Amino acid sequence: MTNEILEWSAGKIASQINTGAVTATEVVQTFINQIESVNPVINAVCTLNENALDEAKTVDARRKAGDPTRDLEGVPFLVKDILQTKGIRTTFGSLLLEHDIPNEDTISVERLKNAGGILLGKTNTPEFAHDINTTNKIFGTTRNPWDVNVTAGGSSGGSGAAVAAAMAPLALGTDLGGSIRIPCSFNNLTGLRPSPGRIPFYPTDYGWDTLVEHIQGPIVRCVSDVGLAMKVLSGPDDRDPSSIPCDGMDFHKAALGQQKLNGRRIAYVGNIGGVIPLDQEVEKLVEEGAYAFEQLGCDVEEACFDASDIQDIIMGTRGFGMIARYADRYDKHKDLMTSQLINQVSAALDLSVRDVVRSERLRTQYWHKVRRFMENFDYIVAPVVGAPPFRLDEPLPKQVGGVAVDRFQDVFLSTYVFSVTGLPMISVPCGLTKDGRPVGMQIIARRHREDQALEAASAYERLAPNLFVRPTMDLTVLKPVSEALTTPGVTIKK
Repeated sequence: MTNEILEWSAGKIASQINTGAVTATEVVQTFINQIESVNPVINAVCTLNENALDEAKTVDARRKAGDPTRDLEGVPFLVKDILQTKGIRTTFGSLLLEHDIPNEDTISVERLKNAGGILLGKTNTPEFAHDINTTNKIFGTTRNPWDVNVTAGGSSGGSGAAVAAAMAPLALGTDLGGSIRIPCSFNNLTGLRPSPGRIPFYPTDYGWDTLVEHIQGPIVRCVSDVGLAMKVLSGPDDRDPSSIPCDGMDFHKAALGQQKLNGRRIAYVGNIGGVIPLDQEVEKLVEEGAYAFEQLGCDVEEACFDASDIQDIIMGTRGFGMIARYADRYDKHKDLMTSQLINQVSAALDLSVRDVVRSERLRTQYWHKVRRFMENFDYIVAPVVGAPPFRLDEPLPKQVGGVAVDRFQDVFLSTYVFSVTGLPMISVPCGLTKDGRPVGMQIIARRHREDQALEAASAYERLAPNLFVRPTMDLTVLKPVSEALTTPGVTIKK
């Protein structure tokens, strides 16, 4: 039974506990054992909840007493280490907060607990969640369960690697420019970036996050678990003045895939008009994924909008956030911060107010281009990343698919192109490269239509269930990471 539990979805775990087929204590102990077994190499979980087993016993006592069942009864979950957890340290991957212990939960954590979920611990993140690799000066580098010598992505790489390695069936991530979708793509998982305000965000220094918001969302293995998580996580809260009202959507039902897609229109955008460098294997897999929707009765065509000004939009909108959140820390504690964060803050400090305003004006114009484009389509399908996960033991690649590039980081623009619109989008697996590295595609739905994003993803999952799989891990081929990455938390035997 123990190994079988690791393969269960969050929904199945809750169902089995609610029917008495298994206890919450048995489930939680199974996942703790898995963390103890594989985390020393994967390095995805950075802080454990020492009370997890006691909380599981409380769930079992509730069930024995005949208390009402809850949606996530006894389901273990993990939380990215930039989301506050009451009584459990939350470091943000930064030496500045290495020993900080919050006195309240983030709303999303509070809601998962109230639904019966059991917090196992926190997952690794780059400092303040701003890097494409998950690495920091406290815990070191997270590795990918599909290949321990390639990146798990960022910035929710700890959450992605943990779910892929069966350390939990559900983890919370956050997504500014792709930080849920990228780890999902690199770890062969499913994750949703919902509309801003769909999941309330508190505590935060900026209740009105007026430019590109940091959005929370679930990272899981199957689409039905996204719907189940969203059923629990969504809904307004006065602590977040930007949260949006309930509009009657049944996310769980949408994710179960009962809706037909006949006649829905899909735009496959490929390299987004040349904005991203696109590896040929990635292009082939994503294109196949997009055109697979024809088997579901959809009309698919290759089309795109003009995204050529995305770099100018990112410069000011992201820069505004970097200054707001980190400039004071930069002034006082620059010597303790990672070079990745230092570089981003120092570049942002060179911006003027006019630069920020110009970027936001361009973003508005950009939104109307995308809005008009979406009048002709129900969905956009795009690569999550223009390249498969890259190696950790080598410098950042200078080629994409054998073609030299000036900035490898441009492969990640495919997520930011859609982040700035605020549209809901879901990342799903679409296959493996010839050498076994995962590739994901994102399905972008119309404004505030998470339900339709879930319907499309669920239909796709039923069409290609063989793609939604977990790796067979080999933890014995570990190589040192490149000198650019810090790894104080990982010991490699030579």
